[in-house]
Amino acid sequence: MGTESKAPGSTGKRAVFLPLLLVAVVYLLAASGRAVIDYDEGYYAQAARQMIERGDWVTPYANGVRFLEKPPLMYWLTAASFLILGIHEFALRLPTALGVIALVWVVMRTARRAAGDRAAILAGTSAAFCAGTFLFTREALHDIWLVLFVAVAMCAFLDWYLDPRHSLRPALLFYVALAGAVLCKSLVGLAFPAGIVAVFFLLQRDWPGLRTLHLFPGSLAFLALAVPWHALAAIRNPDFLYAFFMNEQVLRFFGRHDPPVLWSVPVHVFYGLLLVWFFPWTAFLPAALKSANGPVDKGRRALGRMSLAWIIVIMGFYTVTAPLEHYAFPVLPALSLLVGLALSDPGNDRMVKWGFRGLALLGLLLLAAAAAAGIWLGATGYEFGEAASTRTDVIRDTDFSILADMPPPMVRKLIAPALATVVCMALGFLAALRFEIRRQRQRAVMSLALVMAVVFGMTEWSLRICEDLISSRKFALAVAAEARPGDRLVVVGDYESANSLNFYQPLPVQVVDGVAYALIPGMKFPDAPQIVLTREEFESLWQGRQRVFALLPAARRDDMVPGGTRVLEVLGRKLIRNQ
Repeated sequence: MGTESKAPGSTGKRAVFLPLLLVAVVYLLAASGRAVIDYDEGYYAQAARQMIERGDWVTPYANGVRFLEKPPLMYWLTAASFLILGIHEFALRLPTALGVIALVWVVMRTARRAAGDRAAILAGTSAAFCAGTFLFTREALHDIWLVLFVAVAMCAFLDWYLDPRHSLRPALLFYVALAGAVLCKSLVGLAFPAGIVAVFFLLQRDWPGLRTLHLFPGSLAFLALAVPWHALAAIRNPDFLYAFFMNEQVLRFFGRHDPPVLWSVPVHVFYGLLLVWFFPWTAFLPAALKSANGPVDKGRRALGRMSLAWIIVIMGFYTVTAPLEHYAFPVLPALSLLVGLALSDPGNDRMVKWGFRGLALLGLLLLAAAAAAGIWLGATGYEFGEAASTRTDVIRDTDFSILADMPPPMVRKLIAPALATVVCMALGFLAALRFEIRRQRQRAVMSLALVMAVVFGMTEWSLRICEDLISSRKFALAVAAEARPGDRLVVVGDYESANSLNFYQPLPVQVVDGVAYALIPGMKFPDAPQIVLTREEFESLWQGRQRVFALLPAARRDDMVPGGTRVLEVLGRKLIRNQ
């Protein structure tokens, strides 16, 4: 690997901590300042907040309704952050940032155990600085915790496998990680690690004895951690076991979930997007596949085959069920481990160099395309205009489909971060190729990481530009400034289009001419408040003595709320009060 190499698979001890330092700086800085995003993050943020307000750490609630869609570990961690730091956006996203830092450490620990320090640095860097890891942690979601506990389970499994005694300690850690994964995402948290282990042994053709698996103490540890919450939730919530396991897990897998799953991405798109989520390290996947199957020592061979089994199980699972874009997240650590093997393998230098060449060429092509677009805009005199957005008041179809509602002025503001991204990628990828040609692999990899750090910064800038499109924070703060006990707040349209309201202001939210899709199971409980109003109920409420705030599309102003006082208008939505 050139002049940087001190010994095969080794490097300076201080350098091992560099990816952790970089990921801490980037992800902690990105955890503050942005508004809570409507829909998924809006639900999970208020579930953690209501745990504190209600003093109920067993049954999650959202908008006053039982919200038993997911297990509670993420809510517990977020609520603990709120108790320590206060209720604000940084406290909401801090656990996610810490989860990413922990994930990178686990990936490095796994690679180091089997392939040495250099592979650890390279694997950790690619795990932290790929597009998917950053994009899928811009919201406080459950997924980072599933990914982390699956990674911990596989790290423990590898320790156990490479230990000739197959000792108890790593085995117990494996079972504890299974419990953590189950408390994050339920049955898939058990199915993924167990499936990976089974496929690994098939690839190895080396089945262990039952005694070495430590099934009895491991099962006790798993049950002691995973069962108590499920038992308490079943006691406190009638029909919990059917709704949570059968409906949310089994029937969802077979496409018979109630209410029906509204959307997914086609499987071929899901597979294709995996290359995007792992960018820029996808350039080294051919070399990674070669390393995974090459004639190497036991540790590297075991790490390569475990990573392949990891990919096969998770991608295979989502081949036969309905995936969303972010469901590919659990695969990224496995790809990072393979890339760590490839970039630390001196026998792969030729293929790796072609990866760097491909990235440099891509950077130049993007720069040329940006220049051509600029020339065309200048020559044609094209203007983006000032047309108002028709920001949707219904549930968006996929993770990124809301971008279709972006108004022209907002697109114009995004040109600056997009241009900075293209220029940085072109220069950074060329610099990385230059270092690689000089046989300075770690500097080449660090160039890619720094490019992605800048890209992440531009992504954060872009999210702030798009805040009014993806969040209802401004409306919530306007309501909070005026709200009095007894006031009502109604959203015209689907609840998920504005559910971040609940994080910032004290009033429960009702909807008219829409649904509260994720709350439908909870609304069946007899103690659930009324969330969905009929048109007649809303009209009666609007004309009554109570003060009512209504958030609605500006185009429906005259249709829905005759009279009243406008409080705020942002991006095609109006907040009106009746008195």
